[in-house]
Amino acid sequence: MLFNSLPFAVFLVTICLLLRALPPRGRPSLLLIASLLFYALWIPVYLMLLLFEIAVNYALLRGMLRSPRPRLWLTTSIVFSLGLLAVFKYAAFAITTAAPLLAQAFGTAPAVPEILLPLGISFYTFQMLGLAIDSYRRDFAPAPGLARYTLFIAFFPHFIAGPILRGRDLLPQLEHGIVFDPGKTHRGIWLLACGLAKKTIFADFLLAPFVNDVFAFPGVSTAPVHLVAAWAFAFQIYFDFSGYTDMARGMALLVGLELPFNFKEPYLSRNPAEFWRRWHITLSSWLRDYLYVPLGGNRRGPARTYTNLMLTMLLGGLWHGAGWSFLMWGGMHGVLLVGHRAFTRRTTPTDAALRWRDLPKILLLFNVTCLLWVFFRAATFADAWLFLHTLFTGNYAAPWPALPLATVLLCAVLHPLERIARERLPVLQRALGGSWGGLVEGLALGAILALALALSGSGGEFIYFQF
Repeated sequence: MLFNSLPFAVFLVTICLLLRALPPRGRPSLLLIASLLFYALWIPVYLMLLLFEIAVNYALLRGMLRSPRPRLWLTTSIVFSLGLLAVFKYAAFAITTAAPLLAQAFGTAPAVPEILLPLGISFYTFQMLGLAIDSYRRDFAPAPGLARYTLFIAFFPHFIAGPILRGRDLLPQLEHGIVFDPGKTHRGIWLLACGLAKKTIFADFLLAPFVNDVFAFPGVSTAPVHLVAAWAFAFQIYFDFSGYTDMARGMALLVGLELPFNFKEPYLSRNPAEFWRRWHITLSSWLRDYLYVPLGGNRRGPARTYTNLMLTMLLGGLWHGAGWSFLMWGGMHGVLLVGHRAFTRRTTPTDAALRWRDLPKILLLFNVTCLLWVFFRAATFADAWLFLHTLFTGNYAAPWPALPLATVLLCAVLHPLERIARERLPVLQRALGGSWGGLVEGLALGAILALALALSGSGGEFIYFQF
């Protein structure tokens, strides 16, 4: 069931009503059943794989906490989890890459296996590993029971595409049962509505058709069309993924739980480091804490710091997809981070006030980011180069696509407004107090939901479901 579908709306309403009929301590059990049912409705056989991986990692976690040699248990958990991820996600890529060499050496190339990627495996693998590593480091002390551990991994709002949770994000909330709060419910409805609008109205209805047409035939259209398509995809993937996150956070609030931020208007960033503190925040912090820092971080001199940054971003690119395009995308972001690190020592706070003098930096970084998104979006590495070749050698005197360009400009205006709304919404809600304020808010919310539901059939799966 897709979040932007009528069957899921029925599923969510039913769960919310049932939860409110149960006492606080009984609610996690219902959420666990609902989460496993939600996953089983996608591909039932992969529910067995998920439960198997949960059982093995939970047994290893408990063994690690009791053992005088915890490192061995942690290593086993890491090898087991990453091994399964490698088989399902990277086996075909590895065989395809090695096939020419094997054919030359042995006279025949091996068959490439057709493996269907289990939904959300990249996300829940990182979540299991994060909890195991935090427990090993004693950064997170409580050892949950099997039911709470399973719910922590499989909680349906975030399970498919994040946010990637740490133990401290969810397990303490489950410890004493779930209690509903009117303020959370109010915020949850708004987040759910706004996320649905981002996905259905902007990502699917306004942006996806144009982006799909241009990227399906790179090099065929004019240079202005390609440039607008690159801009449009940047906003499409943002509205698609941040829309999912807003919906996930909103649904969690509706069932009494709080999930962390995953996006903070990334295209308002002034440098590459700030971008990665705003884009897919839970993945960026995961890579920093469990990969970059263990590699040595910035503690062993500039050369080692730059190497660690490059390795982290290359592996981050590979996490997104098994292909050379994703490695190029991650590697080029690594180059940007190394360059930023080499030439500046200033750290820009994520929520630092924006000034007009920041605009050239923001526009430059946005356009560079759009160029790198081409490798992320193109079907093949060759298609990405053909797309970029058209961008850099085409004739910009050709007509510009008016409606797609207007849509991109609308998205560019809404992006800073989203930050203003996030920072000042509580003040606005207090100002709208009273019956008239409630009426205005209700009409606005109803209009957003009605339009989003009317257009919900125009799109499909979320982009990050493929990871």
